[in-house]
Amino acid sequence: MSDKAPRKAPASGPLLWTTLTRAPEWGLLAGIAVVLAAIYFLEPSHDFFSTYSLKTLLHNGALFGVLAIGAAVVIIAGGIDLSVGAVVALSAVVCTRLITAWLPALSTLEGPVTVLSGAAELPALVVQGLALVLPGAVALGVGWSLGQKRLGMVSALVIVVLTLVGLAAGSQVAPKQPAPIALIAAAIGLSLMLGLEVGLLHAFMITRFQLPAFIATLATMAGLRSLALVLSENRSINVADDAFRAWGSDNRFTVPLFAFAALAMSVMMGATVLGRHLFALGGNEAAARLSGLPVRRLKAVAYGLSGMLAALGGVLFAGNSGQAQGTMGVSYELYAITAAVVGGCSLAGGVGSIRGTVLGLVLIQIVIKGTGLVIRRIDSTQIEGLVLGTVVVLAVAFNQRFRARS
Repeated sequence: MSDKAPRKAPASGPLLWTTLTRAPEWGLLAGIAVVLAAIYFLEPSHDFFSTYSLKTLLHNGALFGVLAIGAAVVIIAGGIDLSVGAVVALSAVVCTRLITAWLPALSTLEGPVTVLSGAAELPALVVQGLALVLPGAVALGVGWSLGQKRLGMVSALVIVVLTLVGLAAGSQVAPKQPAPIALIAAAIGLSLMLGLEVGLLHAFMITRFQLPAFIATLATMAGLRSLALVLSENRSINVADDAFRAWGSDNRFTVPLFAFAALAMSVMMGATVLGRHLFALGGNEAAARLSGLPVRRLKAVAYGLSGMLAALGGVLFAGNSGQAQGTMGVSYELYAITAAVVGGCSLAGGVGSIRGTVLGLVLIQIVIKGTGLVIRRIDSTQIEGLVLGTVVVLAVAFNQRFRARS
């Protein structure tokens, strides 16, 4: 029999309590409580706490939340995505164009079609076939260039199926009648696939050409913005269909959609092997590569999710306003990145959480709206950039100082 005394099991209760109380989210909750108390005492009319104001706050939080979640995933994985606002504009323009013009027009083509500014004429069936095949071929090529053949094949198949559904539904569009639900669903699905392909393109440039993430996404930020302006022809594209507008204007759809996205990303990052690998990639990419982690695939996942969530944000913003423009979404990437940083994500990578990002977004929303109500002569939209810039500087400085002490 061994003469060593049996080792006492650690007290799970005190350890759990210590872990919970040291979580960075507690600081955010305390900050939210302090700001709410300040608004309550400084704003005598208490308009901030009215039902309408709180619903508006919740609605705007859901719209910007999907962007912040995608930005958080990329930042945790050690990257940055500056193209969020441009993807919002491009996906909104493409989605509204698909609903109002492209899919209905393609489905009803007859006779030869003039293309390339009159340089050639092609049969309608050929034009429809090109519209069906080319987007899928691009998706297949992007997937294969990243070494993700299965992802490329699945993406291409989904795009082809969605296009077929959209063409079939587009042929049923009647003048002055609501668009078929299948047409709206196909347009939204194709817009999300566009965001996915943009994200995979970022991963391709970063892994194949060894471009810094800042440069790769900065380039696409400018390029995609110009493409959105070209496709929109420098005008607003209006969609009055109630079924489409409900996605972005009705809290019964917008808030649950955001909650589902936040929950799914939180579970993925906190309770799956994929999430742990993304944290490891952001913490030390060289060590992750030497450990045998699929770095190229992990970056494709991170940037693909960011692009798809940004595209979802574009669809929601288009539904909220009932129109899309090539100029929409300006500086939305700053909003998303600020929410992630305030929520505890380190720009160095490897640190952060989705729940912290959501709380950071809530805090920013409260500060912006509350400041506009406390200072009566200033509209909250006028100081939004000032608040975001100030908050992100303070948050990064605090995180740097906190980690230096740790």
